[in-house]
Parts: sequence; C-alpha cells; structure tokens
Amino acid sequence: MPIGKLLPTHVNRSESLFEQALAFALKGGVIDITTSIPDPVAPAEGIVRAVKAGVPLSRLTLSSDGNGSQPLFDAAGNLTGIGVAGFESLLETLQMLVNRYGFSLTDALRPLTTSVAAFLSLDGKGEIRPGNDADLLVFSADLRIEQVYARGKRMVNEGKACVKGTFEPA
Repeated sequence: MPIGKLLPTHVNRSESLFEQALAFALKGGVIDITTSIPDPVAPAEGIVRAVKAGVPLSRLTLSSDGNGSQPLFDAAGNLTGIGVAGFESLLETLQMLVNRYGFSLTDALRPLTTSVAAFLSLDGKGEIRPGNDADLLVFSADLRIEQVYARGKRMVNEGKACVKGTFEPA
C-alpha cells in the first residue's frame, strides 16, 4: 500500500509511537497528532518536535476526537464511564503554537486546515482562494473565535452560535 494512503493517528499517546511516527513522516507519510491527548507528547510540543526533525507542516495534521466517545477513569485508572470528547483542544493547541512557540498564525493553522484537506482530497477546502468554499474563522487579537463562516454562511457571531442544528431547540 502506498505510504500516502495511511494516516497513523493518536501518535502522541506514547513516546515510542511518536518516534516511529516521525520516522514514518520523514519517509513521506502524513501523521495525525490528537489534541485531546495531553501527554506524554503534548500536541503543540509534538508539532514543534516534528518540524525541528524536518517534517514539513504539509505532513502533519491535528485532530480532536470531538464528539467521539471518551472513556472516563478514576484516580486509580479504572474505567468509570463514557463521556463525549470536546473540540476545545484544537483551539488550545493553535493558541499554544502561536503564543508559546512563535508560529505564525498561517503556519499554526496548516495542520488544522490545508494538511487535512489535502490528505482527504477535499477539493475547495483548507485554504482561502477563488473558487473554494468560503469556510472562514475570524479571531480576536487574543485568538478567541469571534466568527465562523461555512460556505459563506455565518454560523457563529461574537463567539455565539447563530445557526442551530437539526435537533437543537431554536
């Protein structure tokens, strides 16, 4: 199978797996760092390490497992239930890449936008250019999401949803 057809994910869940993922990416593969996994390799740190190792941003993606099942554990590591994963870790990782590690906003967005769209062959997605869908984020100066547009339609304004989902109360 061609290396470009595989996307190892959750690669930051162990140090040895992360090292293997870096080797895979340096051979031309794309790897996915999960932002909802804070350690042993923190997501922003993983991006920094990969770039320093010579992996281009085009071979790095970030994902969150948002809306997926999330196991809940007690202090002893016993499973106590199942919750729903959120999306907050994506924005937190973006903010950390810019504010702590000095990435430009353009470069910090790549693993969340252009890299994902390219790997998934999503035509018209991942970057702002004529003919593409008008999917846009508008940030405040401190990188909070102020507005979201999907295909040109405003979905979030002043940080609040202005379009409701099918099963949400109006």
